[in-house]
Amino acid sequence: MMGRKILALLFGFLVLASAAPLSKAQSGTATSLNLVILVSDNEADHTLAEKIAEYLNASVVVTPWGIYDPNVTSEIVARAPDLVLVIGGPNAVVDQYLSDLQDLGIPYVRRWGANRYKTNLAVLQYLFENYSELMKNVKVVIVYGEDVTAIRRAENITGRTIIIYVDEDNFENQTQILNLLNTTAVVIINTPYSENITERVRERIREKLNANVTCENTTISAEDALLAIQIAENRTVLAESLIANTSIPAAEKLLERAKDHLQEAKEAYNETKYGKAYGLAIAAKSLAEVVIKMGSEEMQVMMHKNETMKLKIQLEKLEDIIERLEELGFNVTEEKSLLEQVEQAYDNGNYELAKQLLAQLRDMIKTRYHSEKELIRVRWEEKEKHHGEGREHKEENRHGERHHEDHHNESGEENNS
Repeated sequence: MMGRKILALLFGFLVLASAAPLSKAQSGTATSLNLVILVSDNEADHTLAEKIAEYLNASVVVTPWGIYDPNVTSEIVARAPDLVLVIGGPNAVVDQYLSDLQDLGIPYVRRWGANRYKTNLAVLQYLFENYSELMKNVKVVIVYGEDVTAIRRAENITGRTIIIYVDEDNFENQTQILNLLNTTAVVIINTPYSENITERVRERIREKLNANVTCENTTISAEDALLAIQIAENRTVLAESLIANTSIPAAEKLLERAKDHLQEAKEAYNETKYGKAYGLAIAAKSLAEVVIKMGSEEMQVMMHKNETMKLKIQLEKLEDIIERLEELGFNVTEEKSLLEQVEQAYDNGNYELAKQLLAQLRDMIKTRYHSEKELIRVRWEEKEKHHGEGREHKEENRHGERHHEDHHNESGEENNS
């Protein structure tokens, strides 16, 4: 099965799927609806999702940007949601997840735009349509959408917070959202990387809104620069893997530029020029993401006809779901028995039989999921509570050990004086 896991992670996002999203979530409220937010690890979308989840009482499931991971679907199943809110377009959260949700009969709604700014706007509009009461008296925090450090600072702001991403070309629609919020206070987070843009944004807000606008200034630390470099490196490695078996001259040139920027960022970091390293890392990340998009589009065409790969990915997904249900204490003997038959047919090259058995297994899991949905949810919540208590206990132990060490050190200092 390890071969399937690796191949699914590398190529799963290439499987095209058509799925009809739910247009509204009007059947529930933030308190009664068990909402799961599915989002990529894109720092802008992810932070937006986390802040929304805080006051919608939702849980967040994160997928790698541009990659299909069958384990993500099983995470969603384990939460037994009433609705899945998907944040981000198909380049970020691949369409295969929507196909998975549709196959399992799990309602979903997707909100996205052509870029992170339009996605931000689409999500906020969705909140106005469905949770207007919760949009009152919220904090509004504005950051430049490419500034990773500013976005991290926004995530750490306490209380119910709406994050609005801006740049010079994406501001007018965001102003409309500010008007709808009827806010009297706006916080803009500045870093040396984004201060030229945010300063212009601040002036335009003051012209258009009767609101108190304050700025929070922060520097680019060594930690900020290192994080940006790590993100850029991850994106660059992914981009290179996606175009390794394709011929896209433009993508290859962009990838080389991304690598050059990344190398320069590392050199600047080693010279303690953290602001320069940060800017170069962000540039490398942006270039790598363009390459990922180009590689994805090219490989989609190639893989669309690869039925064997599709079958392999589906098999991996169902195996992950079965394992997840077993972890929650369910008896999955029948499902595992049928899974073994699918695997045997696949390994023997009898793909038609494997496909038929796979459809039976999918229906079996779907029926099991809907008949025991409430129990699945209860057991997941119990497991999360247990894990949370375990983390708190470990944290208390660490604090106790540090306190003991501090006391010991103080005693030693007294004895040495």
